[in-house]
Parts: sequence; structure tokens; C-alpha cells
Amino acid sequence: MSEGDAVRSFFQGSPEEEERFKYDVIKGLSESVRQLAAGMADMQRTQVGMLERLAALEASKFAASIDDLEDKVSALLRDKDRRDGAIGMLGTIKSWAPFLAMLFSAAAALWLYGRSAGIVPAPPVAPTKVEATIHPDERRIDGVVGGKP
Repeated sequence: MSEGDAVRSFFQGSPEEEERFKYDVIKGLSESVRQLAAGMADMQRTQVGMLERLAALEASKFAASIDDLEDKVSALLRDKDRRDGAIGMLGTIKSWAPFLAMLFSAAAALWLYGRSAGIVPAPPVAPTKVEATIHPDERRIDGVVGGKP
């Protein structure tokens, strides 16, 4: 049984009505395909939107991690600069230490020679005698060693 015979047995009518029936079936199928295509287009737009939101979320996380890394790198660079400065200062002191020791020794030797030769005067001396405000006899207490005579 051919396809045309199956349609004729299902639909008993004139060939024009049969053609009209085929046309309605094809029209319904084309409408179904159009609706499926529209649904797939909607799904595709939804998927694209979700992917764009996901990409934006990942980009914001990436930007935040970059900012964190920039902060860490700048802190490490500041620490390195501080250490390099301290090491540079120690290196300078280390390289100048023999010269400064020699200069200090020469100055001390000149000062000692000047003191012994009388060129450099002696520093002023503060009086070492302290005058007591109370007579020593008045400070003695009864019953104590060295008390009243």
C-alpha cells in the first residue's frame, strides 16, 4: 500500500479535499517547526545571557584577585626596599669604619698630646667640697655609736 493509498483510505473525499488536507498537515507541521525554532532561539538567548553573567562574575573575581596580588607585591617591594636600604647603610658603615676608627684614634692622640704638653687646658673642675648646713656635733644622736660625748 502506497502513501497515497493510505491517505485515501483515511480520508475519503475528492482530490481537492485531499490536497487541502495535505496542505493543512504541512501548514501545521511548518507552524510546529517555527515554534520549535522560536523556542530554541529563546533558549539560546537565555544561554548566552547566562554565559555573559558567568563571564562577568569570573572577571570580577579575577579583578579582585589581581588587586589582592598587586597589594601583596607592593608590600613585598616596600619590604625589599627597606631591607636594601638597611643593608646599604650597613655596607656604608662597614666601608667607612676603618677610616672613622683611624680618625678617632688620631683625634684622641692629639688631644692627649695637647693635654700633656699643656696646649689643651684641663677641663673645669666642679668643687667637690660640700658645705654641711648643720654643725657635725648637732647631728649626733643619743645612744648611737658616735653619739653625744
